[in-house]
Amino acid sequence: MRVLLVNTFHYMRGGDSRHVFGLARLLKSSGWSVSHFAMKGGRNVPCESEAHFIDEIDYAQLLGGRRYLGAAKVLWKSIYSSEARAKISRLLDEKKPDIVHIHSIRHHITTSVIFEIAKRTIPIAWTLHDYKEICPNTTFHDGKGICERCRGGNYSQVIVNRCKRGSLAASAATYLETKVNSLLKYDRHIGVYIAPSAFLRKKFIEYGYAQDRVAHLPNFLELGEFTPQYSYGDYILFLGRLETSKGLGTLIRAFTRIGAERPHLRLKIAGTGGMDRELRSTISTTRLNNVEMLGFVEGEQLLATMRNAMAVVVPSEWYENYPFSVLEAMAFGKPVIASRIGGIPEQVEDGVTGYLVDPASADDLAEKIKLLSSQPEQTLIRMGMAAREKVEKVNSPDTYLENLIKIYKQLLSVR
Repeated sequence: MRVLLVNTFHYMRGGDSRHVFGLARLLKSSGWSVSHFAMKGGRNVPCESEAHFIDEIDYAQLLGGRRYLGAAKVLWKSIYSSEARAKISRLLDEKKPDIVHIHSIRHHITTSVIFEIAKRTIPIAWTLHDYKEICPNTTFHDGKGICERCRGGNYSQVIVNRCKRGSLAASAATYLETKVNSLLKYDRHIGVYIAPSAFLRKKFIEYGYAQDRVAHLPNFLELGEFTPQYSYGDYILFLGRLETSKGLGTLIRAFTRIGAERPHLRLKIAGTGGMDRELRSTISTTRLNNVEMLGFVEGEQLLATMRNAMAVVVPSEWYENYPFSVLEAMAFGKPVIASRIGGIPEQVEDGVTGYLVDPASADDLAEKIKLLSSQPEQTLIRMGMAAREKVEKVNSPDTYLENLIKIYKQLLSVR
């Protein structure tokens, strides 16, 4: 059987890219023929179908110095790509896939490619890495807190509340994108949406999607890359984007409460993002000597930082889907302290593999960090072993592949 994987970035850029590369390896190992459709770029992993990829798009460069007409053309390109539609058409005719599996395609590839796939009656599966289909801002977070005011197609709220980066222009562009996609009705061509978390599936059904069109399939982790280390350092680790919705302000406030009681306990923050300068300023002015900003960390340095941590903290304040950072920490045998929100409670079992905390509560977060750091090493080892065991059971590649093939076969049976 032949499958075409569609994802904008063809290099290790984030969780969606990592998932696609791992999925390609899984499918190939079971005898499937795998092809890719993506965007060209200097960091891309070599690919035999790269000649069919769309040209690289740098929107910041395209918008620089343009007047209104030029900006309008750039905006339209981010909503509907004639280039992507033409190129995937040729690739489909060449590869003749039995299934097309879509991942992240917004703003570059766009939903335009769906119509070429549908013309050939090829079944489509779409793994949901965010909430874009039901929330114009993708996260149900408007920069201040959880927001569901667009429910029922009331998309103008994204402009009213300036949900996109607090910018009227960006929010208006997001509104236009959502309205155009709504009018195009591409959704009728999607055979099944795949939700990594039961929470995401439930949310889509709440917003009107039929239950039999949204399948729950937890993400997998290639466990051979993660050797558990049941020893625990003197620091808590945060890794991810430095954004308000990630709860970093709450995390810093929690550590100001911890400092006096746990002077030797440290917090390491790995990542970059919009809050970088603000966080550094806060740490400096409040003299938080127990907090260290690592910046962007990758490869072996990142893995070593995770292996040597006491625990990983995920203080999110938005509806997290099914974060890989939690899976990776658990695979290394690390307890996780995380917000009781979105799909996270499906991953972290309170008091067993870590602790759950109330979102945006610095007091609760501080108490749980102090509780964990006061545990004897044997308790931490027990938690770490339970975390690893859960990942092996729920998130193994074999389990994922078995259930994905069932979804594919169901799609093919009703083609």
